[in-house]
Amino acid sequence: MKYKGYILLLLTILMFSTLEVVTSTIKNLINPLQLTFLRFFIGGVVMLPLVIKKREKVQAKDLLFFLALGILNIFISMSSFQYAITIGKASTAAILISSNPIFVMLFSSIILKEKVTYNRIACILLGIAGITLITYKGNVGGDTAVSLILAIFASLTFGLYTVLGKMKSDDISSITMICYSSIFGSLLYVPVLLLNDIPIFRIPEGTIIRIMYVGVFVSGIAYVTYMEALKILTVSKGAMVFFLKPVIASILAVIFLSESMSFKTVAGMILVLIGVFINFIKIDSKSMKVRDKFEETGT
Repeated sequence: MKYKGYILLLLTILMFSTLEVVTSTIKNLINPLQLTFLRFFIGGVVMLPLVIKKREKVQAKDLLFFLALGILNIFISMSSFQYAITIGKASTAAILISSNPIFVMLFSSIILKEKVTYNRIACILLGIAGITLITYKGNVGGDTAVSLILAIFASLTFGLYTVLGKMKSDDISSITMICYSSIFGSLLYVPVLLLNDIPIFRIPEGTIIRIMYVGVFVSGIAYVTYMEALKILTVSKGAMVFFLKPVIASILAVIFLSESMSFKTVAGMILVLIGVFINFIKIDSKSMKVRDKFEETGT
């Protein structure tokens, strides 16, 4: 059972890591708010036939919870992140949003009563140090107080979304929860797009395949596999794989975008990998053997 959780986490982080690589090729062709709307709307709508066929009993209180999740992640967290990038350094915003496991660990200890272990604290410290080395670009432009607050707020709200989603996924299927929350959250962008004269469904020529990809796979399937993995592992343990996102994204950028990889980036990758390794294993001092460290019951 625990290996299924590992596989789902691996699939999740691989798909999440392709987001920046794919969207970087269309960033000058489509407004970022329109792209955020489209990718979550597409992700939700594609899953809708499967949810209808599933015929899972959904009550009014469940729909309200899905709406709250959509507001929290898709509307608040994602829009805060986009504005943080717009008015500050993209590298700083990337560091802060990738640090969401800090808030996941905080909220999971409060809401789900999960333990805060030394392994996870070490993983967080090494992870932050690593992604800083990977993504920080130096004095390119400048951060503002508002951009930093928005980026931290985006990270905080995504962390809270993760914990609340895990809590709800114990009662209802992940695909149903992600489907409804994606549709509800994305529809909240419609008045914002209209007020700012940003097109809603007018997709630039030559971008449809890439937009469909980030909609179906990154904003749809990846969210479902993430929640399914968190059902098996503790949420604070599972969220630590987010530190791998800049590592994999950097490798994909080298392969598909022909970007160079500096020594600083490689050093950051090593720190992140060490941190994630510490999070998932434990050294038995008596036998000096490495064994899986699972604190969950029934896994």
